[in-house]
Amino acid sequence: CGAILAEAGAEITKVESIDRPDGARVGDPVLFAGLNDRKAHRTIDLRSASGRAELTALVRDADVVVEASRPRALAALGLVAEQLVAGHDGPGVWVSITGHGRSSPRIAYGDDAAVAGGLVDHGDDGPRFRGDALADPLSGLTAAAAALELLADGEGGLVEVTMAAVAAAHAPRHPIT
Repeated sequence: CGAILAEAGAEITKVESIDRPDGARVGDPVLFAGLNDRKAHRTIDLRSASGRAELTALVRDADVVVEASRPRALAALGLVAEQLVAGHDGPGVWVSITGHGRSSPRIAYGDDAAVAGGLVDHGDDGPRFRGDALADPLSGLTAAAAALELLADGEGGLVEVTMAAVAAAHAPRHPIT
């Protein structure tokens, strides 16, 4: 989502915790660069009061926030999407990407979210992935489109993108064998 928004001309700041950097950093460096080279990068110590204050300031100053954390993780840092979007000193658009919804305790990654949504092929030897972690890029595209639509309409709000639901929307109605 952030890469698409950056490609559309938005100024993007990718924020990572010093304790938990983006797992994609240990993967294909070309893919990581393609997704993140157009972004500014900030690494913040979220255990410290100054780090939490820095994150809060970044969020309050943003026009759009894109996050892929469970709501309780950010609430523990004092950031509640619904309150910030409703306030006058917060982001106008908040995009929340989760595996199974903001109210679900379940987590998901691209492959298991795709399977949960039925985005698999079925053969004699059982189900097969249709591609590598398809729920990830499909969710990013869906999230970016929703954010851009709200911005173009001059509207704001909380956009909830559920990876398993996005996968289900793209799954074939009848299994392909």
